[in-house]
Amino acid sequence: MTNFSNFRVMEPETKDLVLDLMENADRQRSAFMSFVNIWMAFNGWMAAVTERETDADMIRVFAANTRLIEAYIALTHTSRSFHRLVADFAAMWPVLNVRDVRKKLGRDALWWLQHDDLTAACQAANVKQQPLAWLLGDTPSWEQLLRTIYQVRCNLFHGEKSPQNPRDRQLVLKSDRILRVFLAETGCFDWHE
Repeated sequence: MTNFSNFRVMEPETKDLVLDLMENADRQRSAFMSFVNIWMAFNGWMAAVTERETDADMIRVFAANTRLIEAYIALTHTSRSFHRLVADFAAMWPVLNVRDVRKKLGRDALWWLQHDDLTAACQAANVKQQPLAWLLGDTPSWEQLLRTIYQVRCNLFHGEKSPQNPRDRQLVLKSDRILRVFLAETGCFDWHE
């Protein structure tokens, strides 16, 4: 269950920390550090409104939340720039679960295989990836977008994204921009029941 009012009535210091993280993201020169700050703010808000203890549970609840789904659909229809951000991000999918790549293909597979070869090897080894049940050219659902941004976050937080890698840089940059626009345009931090 989700209660958006939880964020509005939480302890002021905790709420201020989430809002400070949002502001701090604006001051970052690196898209990587910006995304880290944006994600931590989003994660703090998710924790407050879902009252779940794990990221996986929070994502599961948010992926199925009708209000968030409707806000996402409305934003994709009313904002060309947001729609374009999502389409550009989706053109880079799938996003591999790097831990699973290492487990099934070896620690150095990410370094010695080119993207197309890596993708083929991952498909053959049934490596986990996001999104699920998505085809190139489809319009991503809220769940697919959220879970894929979360996969980028997991790969980044576990040391598997590099600013020197152009694809990694673009995945993080696009995740950062999409999350920023979604939060700003929906005003969801101010939602209440």
